[in-house]
Amino acid sequence: MLSEYRVIELSDYPAGSILGMHLADQGAEVIKVEPVSTSEKFVSRQDLEFSVWNRGKKSFALECDLNIIDTSPSATLSKLISISDILIENIDIHTNEMAKKEINIALNISYEMAKKVNPEIIYIKFTSFPENHPYEHLPSKEELISSASGIYAMNGSGQTPVKGEGPSFHEIPYSSGMAGITAAPAVAAAIFQKSITGKGQLISLSIHDAMFQGMGSQLVRHYQRQNGNQESHPVIKRFYRCKDNRWININIGGMKRFLEPFLKLVNKIEWLEQLSNSQLLSENKDLQIHLEKEFEKLWVEKTAIEWENALDQIGVPGTMCRSVNEWMESDQAIQSETVIQVNDHFFGEMKQPGRIIRTSHNSNIHPAPRLGEHNQLIEDLLNG
Repeated sequence: MLSEYRVIELSDYPAGSILGMHLADQGAEVIKVEPVSTSEKFVSRQDLEFSVWNRGKKSFALECDLNIIDTSPSATLSKLISISDILIENIDIHTNEMAKKEINIALNISYEMAKKVNPEIIYIKFTSFPENHPYEHLPSKEELISSASGIYAMNGSGQTPVKGEGPSFHEIPYSSGMAGITAAPAVAAAIFQKSITGKGQLISLSIHDAMFQGMGSQLVRHYQRQNGNQESHPVIKRFYRCKDNRWININIGGMKRFLEPFLKLVNKIEWLEQLSNSQLLSENKDLQIHLEKEFEKLWVEKTAIEWENALDQIGVPGTMCRSVNEWMESDQAIQSETVIQVNDHFFGEMKQPGRIIRTSHNSNIHPAPRLGEHNQLIEDLLNG
């Protein structure tokens, strides 16, 4: 869909790389510009995330001398901007003096500078926090932004977190992923507007602010929550251990249309009134503890997959807690190409998430490039 568009990606962090991946997946020519010291050798990247987020792109290693400080983009970068449609910026100029020098020499770039070179450029600028925020100087690191936006706190260690353990860290880049997904339709809208007006524009996106959209109803419904999801219903909206030591998530809540057939299935219909009243359970801790213990006895009567099948037969929501490997190797994931095989330059055959959006005009997905792999191709383009 985007095969007519050329994208320059200047990104050191996941958000910009994820946006570039989405655009490349839809056919855009994405050129990842990577500044390297003149003394640095081209090396392979040994990073799983890099292999996923940079698939389908071209790599242009822009050599620079860190001992020379410039105040404008290099002639090479300026020329590349002049023949491109979109520029993604997700770089850090605040970390240290060396980083500042590198950016000044190779990537001293802003929308105003890019606009002078190419008035039609669509410029997407990612920042960690919005302008004038106390932390606007921090880099766009996933851990910093997710910590500040409540993501880890929302995944505490159950109803009563283990003392001293704190919030639950996880490796899913929620904040960066949400920012990349949020930016994609903004780019599409800018392309559409440009087709009418012939003008480019600046799109500014704070990764921190993107999480206000990502958190959705959590902001209103659970903004005072101090721990995990069990607060919505302490007994029947949570995980339980089954006979085979696997876990199942039962997500009935207080809805009688699910609760009643479930209790009939397990011959415990006498619990209906008590379990339908989550407020009563929250106020009566003894009753809550009693029912939790009864439920714990109940779930060990079957394996997790047996429970999942039994719940499915009566139309009650509940699923076995699967490992990532089980999820990625499921027939549905493979047949729908939600999970695909990519022959990566460094890791060889590896599983990766497929395209979020699939169209009749999608082409094959190619692996992430080696550093500087497309230098000659891009130099020929610039000199042509």
